[in-house]
Amino acid sequence: MPNSSMPNQTIVENWLKTQLADQLSLDADSINVSEPLTRYGLDSIDAVTMVGDIEDVIDEELPSTLFWDYPTIAKSAQFLADNYDVSALGNTTSEPVEELEDTAVATTTSTNTKSRGWGVLFGRGA
Repeated sequence: MPNSSMPNQTIVENWLKTQLADQLSLDADSINVSEPLTRYGLDSIDAVTMVGDIEDVIDEELPSTLFWDYPTIAKSAQFLADNYDVSALGNTTSEPVEELEDTAVATTTSTNTKSRGWGVLFGRGA
């Protein structure tokens, strides 16, 4: 459980480091919050995915250009901490959002045996 006295910016920075490391298969300890995110190989698809992950956790709509407008973790975290309620980022588990979604999909799939993949949506499934 995170320290409740930890400043919001630090909470966001730590969360972003974990997400970036997961998204790009990096060691979180190797990420410097002051380095441009593109230095680590962040492209537009990864950036939009990460923005979506943040939106899911804080339940707010964010600019899709967040990581281009604020190109370091420190700048992005400061923007988020100053403009949004980011306390939910400090309440998440250490599992990346993608892993949590996979767990939810697996649970849903195992309880609904009639649906089989995306084909059901297009009338091709049983």
